[in-house]
Amino acid sequence: MTFARFSQLSALFIFSSLTALSVNFILGHSNASGFFARLSAQCPSPSLGETTPYRLFYTGIPFIDQSLCGIVAMFHTSFDPEVSQFLAYFLISGAPVIASAYFESYRPNKPFLLAYPVVFVQAMQLLSFGATFSIYWMIYAMSGTAQAAPLGRKTTIIKAHAQAVLFGIFIGMVVLTGCLMVLQDPYITATWQIFPVVVSIATFLHLLARPASRYPESGYPVICGFYIASFIVISSLHFSILTGKPVDELKSMFLPSIQPLPSSASLEKHALNLLQWDAVFGFTSSLLGTLWFSKNAKEISGLVVWNIFGSVLLGPGAVFAATALWRESRLQREESKKSD
Repeated sequence: MTFARFSQLSALFIFSSLTALSVNFILGHSNASGFFARLSAQCPSPSLGETTPYRLFYTGIPFIDQSLCGIVAMFHTSFDPEVSQFLAYFLISGAPVIASAYFESYRPNKPFLLAYPVVFVQAMQLLSFGATFSIYWMIYAMSGTAQAAPLGRKTTIIKAHAQAVLFGIFIGMVVLTGCLMVLQDPYITATWQIFPVVVSIATFLHLLARPASRYPESGYPVICGFYIASFIVISSLHFSILTGKPVDELKSMFLPSIQPLPSSASLEKHALNLLQWDAVFGFTSSLLGTLWFSKNAKEISGLVVWNIFGSVLLGPGAVFAATALWRESRLQREESKKSD
């Protein structure tokens, strides 16, 4: 069996297992504990003459409005102080992972399935970060994308594309997420659910204003700047939480329940538990995905150690950003050698 074949089979087994586990722990436990039923109870049919703060006319299409109501109710439960700090930490830490999917979509010779990150990121909004990105990294690893440079493919993301992605991330993630957390308005929360579409639209509009044909040089400095800034922000946030809370509070904030919570638990505890499992599987799959950045057993071993200890000390989002930076730097060196 060739190494490439072994790598593909390993990716299939690891990430398909993570997908199944994430569906069970994120969605299955929430359903078994009665959390979803309690959220649905806040969304009665308007035909019954009942109103709630979240059963609003978001689109005018009944089944979409009904679905949005449950999602909005869940997020507004998460705005409680018991949950909001972890929610903010989760959203900030996930930014480099989401951005990497958009960056990869502009890398030359990428597989067709990775060319449209909006599909995965929008699915994430409906099916969870953990389940969706387990599938994303399975496709990424099995497609050979991580081995593009060794296979002799061009890997440079040009400046126009890198800048357009960052503009899209700023408008779709930073601005919309800021409005989500600060305003805590049901209509803003519903709009935030399509932030991946907003990112794509903003990226497209930026490319209209600054077309790729006019800025064909390497986007390496732009991408590196983003990953460095992400590492600094996320690691600082993570370290401040580690040093500012006692151990019991840290466990409560970061560790989900292995068993479904009792139905008598507060909605806030249910919401926190769902978000915790979503983070566990989303970041686990993303950090495991970085193992396919490696070229040999030594690099795999180093990444495993870095992912484990770095996640504890600096946070998984910071670890991912640093690893993505390392990979981007190596690709840049390899591209430079090709041109010499």
